[in-house]
Amino acid sequence: MRMLALFGACLLICLSVFQGYVEKQDWFAIERISIEGDLHYTTKSELLGNYDQLLGHSLTSFDLQELLLLAVTPEWIKSASVRKIWPNAIQMNVIEHTPLAFWGERHLIASNGNVITPPVVPNIPLPHLYGPAGAQKAVLEQFELVSQVLSSTDLRATKLELEARGAWSITLSNGLLVRLGREDVLERLQRFIAVYKSDLSGRIDQIVGVDARYPHGVSVEWKKEVL
Repeated sequence: MRMLALFGACLLICLSVFQGYVEKQDWFAIERISIEGDLHYTTKSELLGNYDQLLGHSLTSFDLQELLLLAVTPEWIKSASVRKIWPNAIQMNVIEHTPLAFWGERHLIASNGNVITPPVVPNIPLPHLYGPAGAQKAVLEQFELVSQVLSSTDLRATKLELEARGAWSITLSNGLLVRLGREDVLERLQRFIAVYKSDLSGRIDQIVGVDARYPHGVSVEWKKEVL
């Protein structure tokens, strides 16, 4: 009889401890996630769609590194800092990627050179860069050099493409396509600029494209009605 009473007392103690543990877990259940940061390309509501999986879980279940890894999972987020606000809230301070150019049709090159693929491609006035997989940094660097060469003119590059065989071509803001080939790309671009200033600038609407791959000149492809 004493053994039965002792067993019953132990059972009550265990149940009491377990109930206290459950109640303690509920004390720290995450109820609120606040997001701070200067956002231009995503919204707090979109980010919460990624973070709301934390709601209802105990704040004690996650260390800061786990929370930080979750904070930077959205495509637009470059970096973040996370703070637990006891007993049941999390604050995330996020920094967005800054896009420099489109990469292909569905991607963007960020300022740190990373390629990001946001769920919705934004309609923003950025140059379009194309090239083989993994070549985004080389294409971006070449675009910057091309832009420097063009800075002395009224021309601007809106598209730069690196073909698989290594040939470059650019499309200018006036719609003109210029083929530059694989070698001496900037020298050929400067040669085109000289011809453009002296002979072509007033007749752009009559030209389809320019081939600048020749060693001492350029070839102009005229629209059929001009010929």
